[in-house]
Amino acid sequence: MYKNQEGVLMKCLKMVLVLLFVISSVCFGQQVIMYESFNTMGNWKPAPENYGDWQIVNGRLAQLSVTSGMAKINSPVMQSGVMQYEFDVKYIDHGNDEYGAFGIHINIDDPADGISWGNGKSFLLWVTYDPEVYAGTGFRAQCYKSITNSIMDEVTTSDMYQKDGFEIPETNTVDKVKYVYLDASYLDNAITIKVTIDSSTGTVILTDPLIPNYEWYFEIGESIPEGSYISLRTSSLAVSFDNVTVTQVK
Repeated sequence: MYKNQEGVLMKCLKMVLVLLFVISSVCFGQQVIMYESFNTMGNWKPAPENYGDWQIVNGRLAQLSVTSGMAKINSPVMQSGVMQYEFDVKYIDHGNDEYGAFGIHINIDDPADGISWGNGKSFLLWVTYDPEVYAGTGFRAQCYKSITNSIMDEVTTSDMYQKDGFEIPETNTVDKVKYVYLDASYLDNAITIKVTIDSSTGTVILTDPLIPNYEWYFEIGESIPEGSYISLRTSSLAVSFDNVTVTQVK
């Protein structure tokens, strides 16, 4: 009985915190248009339904397959203007190979309902662990532009700005480097991914998950059309997601 009461209390406390968060966002001119704490699947639909292993585990959305290379799950949410996407992710397993990845598709016009490389017209913010290809011992942040369900290319321009690793910088500046690493050991705990995107300019700002008040950014190089869906996605990696929040900043 005590455990049940404790569980109810924690759920109530979580809802109060969410309500306070929503109220504070409205006061500052922001609008939270999606918040998911995953008591159920809700509007999230795996695509296709029999690919990957999407489950609710301990109040988190988990993708448990380490062999599914293109597992994704879609949810409807309108996006335009300056948008902020935030979620936390926790590592579960990567099998016996040395590759794994996870990310979020944003501004999807028409999500693919089957196994697909791309996902309609959209952008994929992607975090890859592949030391054989990229060297190093951590994860590499990437951005892909999806043109169709079968055509998607990495955004690699001279306008990509990221900070040099996750060392604490001497000054709050952004160094121009090719990629950033996040040591794999950090995923033993849930880490928060927060990205702000200005659809009109294509500017992407990622809040550093380890260093408070530090950001790095890059330019997609074009405006981003309105979208009506987002997707969470994994590749050969079992992870869980929680506290998925989509906010229209302006």
